[in-house]
Amino acid sequence: MRADASNGRWWARLGQCNLGLNQTERARRHFGKAHRRVPQSAEVALSLSRLHRAAGHLDAARRVVDTTLTHQSGDPRLWRRRADLAFERENLKRARRAYVRTLATGNSSATVYRRIGLADVRRQQYARALPFLRRSLRRVSSHARTTLYLGVTYLRLDSLRRASRYLQNTIDQEASGPITDALAHQGATYSRRGNVSAALEAYKTARRLRPGRAELDFRLATVYDEHYRDKAPAARYYRRFLRAHEGGLPELRRYAMSRLKALRPTLHMQQGPASSE
Repeated sequence: MRADASNGRWWARLGQCNLGLNQTERARRHFGKAHRRVPQSAEVALSLSRLHRAAGHLDAARRVVDTTLTHQSGDPRLWRRRADLAFERENLKRARRAYVRTLATGNSSATVYRRIGLADVRRQQYARALPFLRRSLRRVSSHARTTLYLGVTYLRLDSLRRASRYLQNTIDQEASGPITDALAHQGATYSRRGNVSAALEAYKTARRLRPGRAELDFRLATVYDEHYRDKAPAARYYRRFLRAHEGGLPELRRYAMSRLKALRPTLHMQQGPASSE
């Protein structure tokens, strides 16, 4: 039994079993015993450092990785973990060195290039950041943080046209992501709670981000229709929705057309701007 206990692989397997049972603290203790017996094992070091990191013990995680790096100095996984830990602690100089070693040992992912660029930008070394951010963008062109920091870098270097292009690219990427959906759902939430002004603001912000998203016109129309005596804005948004969605969303189209028909007498009496459209 004692011979088995001294075997690092046995403790590592026990730690894996603990992880499978969601017993993370036991797993951390068992991987710790494995690491003391087989400090050269990158797999054990990565598992133990990940558990330390999840528990908020970043210094302990770093010490584990540093110990194993003395045995496995060519393992890019260890250098990447070392770099990430330093980056989380805002030790940008050390993080940059470790990311460069990560590249040198074979991990040339977009994230590694981006992190080097970010470290340089945060240290105001903008010219130094450019080639790394560009390489990151060549590998993954859809990452908004890369285009954002490229825009910031070109702005600091007074290349305003390029700065504007990359910043607009970032805005476009974010606008087509979940932020617009979140604003639309938030608008619905505010409307149902009776917070009309907040609902309109949420829908209008979403519409500015995605002007081609016609159902936002429909949502704005219904808020104005349900909560305002002046029906001109409701009619205006219903018409915009119908013009944009001639062949889609049939149920919403039918509703919009029926409401416009029902609003005609009111619009005529009000002589609002929508009555002349």
